[in-house]
This record gives sequence, C-alpha cells and structure tokens, in this order.
Amino acid sequence: MPRPTPTKTPDDLPDIAAPKWEAARPQTMVDLAVAAIISGATRGVILPGDRIVEAELAKALGMSRVPIREALRILESQGVVTSAPYKGIRLMEVSHERLEQVLDVRANLEILAARRAIEAGRNGPAELARLRAARDELALVAARKDVYAFALADAAFHRTLCELGGNPVLSVLWESLARQVTVIGGLATLGKPMAEIVAEHDRLIDAFASGDVDMVASELHDHIVVFAHSIDFDAIIAERRKLRT
Repeated sequence: MPRPTPTKTPDDLPDIAAPKWEAARPQTMVDLAVAAIISGATRGVILPGDRIVEAELAKALGMSRVPIREALRILESQGVVTSAPYKGIRLMEVSHERLEQVLDVRANLEILAARRAIEAGRNGPAELARLRAARDELALVAARKDVYAFALADAAFHRTLCELGGNPVLSVLWESLARQVTVIGGLATLGKPMAEIVAEHDRLIDAFASGDVDMVASELHDHIVVFAHSIDFDAIIAERRKLRT
C-alpha cells in the first residue's frame, strides 16, 4: 500500500520573502575604471578593435593613469582587451570566430548549470523567485533604455542561473567570460529590441520551472547562440563608426 505524502507545514516551505537590500561594497578607483571601460564598450563609445590609449582614457575619465593601467590589466586577463607589440591595447574583436568560441563555452556552461539545478531540485519557488527578480530588473532597465544597465542585468540573470547549478567551479569559469558577455550583450541591444530579449528570459524561466532539461537546453541554446547569430554585429559596428566621424 503506498505511503501517504506528508502535508507540508509553513515551516517546511522555502522562504520566498521579498529580496532584501545587499550591503554596498566600497568601490576603488580601479573598480570605477573597469566599470567605465565596460560601460563605454557596451554603449559603443569604444568599439571592437579600437585602440585604447592609457593617457587619453585617463584624461577622458578624469583619473590618474595608475587605476587605468590596473583596470586594463584586469580586463586583458578576462579577454575584454588585447595587447600586442606595435598594436597597443585594443578592445576585443567581435568576429564570427570569436563569437563562436565565447558562445560555445557559455552555452554549455549554462546548460550544465541548469541541468544540475533541476537534478538537485533547485528549480522550486525560492529559486524561481530569484530568477524572476533578476528578470524584473532586466525589464526595469529596458524601460529606461539604459544599454549598460541592461547588459549588466542580463549578465546578473545568467549568473543567478549558474549559481543555482551549485558548482562553484562552473561559476568561476562563467565569471571569466562575464565581461566579454556583457560587451557582446550591450552591442546586441543595438540590433534587437530589449523587450524581445526580456521575453526570451520569460521563456527560459518557464522552461526551468517545468523541470524539462531538454526544453531548458533548447531555450538556452536559442537564447545564447541562435540569437547572437541573428545579429549583424559587423553592420552595428560599422554604423557606430560612421556616427563618430
């Protein structure tokens, strides 16, 4: 005879209370320099392949060259800028080959994270509340048409998904791509309405809530890989260059 399913009491249910404020973390000049460079890259102030001159950037941002130099060192370690003899420091290229490399790794990391989360039962009310809060932030900044904030909110949503996978190694690997993803995401908003991108996140949440691993994998692949390949980044970059002349 099957055993009856125990009734859950309120104490057994997950805590889905409204999210609380997080303590502010003091920002250093290096933090501010990194944020300014990423902001400029997402909004097209500097474009893929552009040379970044330390002295000019320090003057434009009203900073000394010391935090700028350290910020560029950090961003080089994360693949956002590159440095080569006789070519100087440049913002990363967003070529077809580069996109393939970044998106292939990113998609597989996020699909694995979603799979592990579902297998462990981390797709219940508490986890969905976290994803929906991140989605709501995305919709909020979309309404403001703030490209940089939108790119950050998009990355925050996917960071949350990776955290639900419960694998710190995976999260560290994802973080190593996070700023490249932010730059690509910012440029992508110049070729696709933000509202459509928010709607894709709604479908991701629905798929994750269903517990259907194959459905989640399909939605993530479409959202990360198919979506990016639908954007003509070359045309966006060329148009932005014209606006600067």
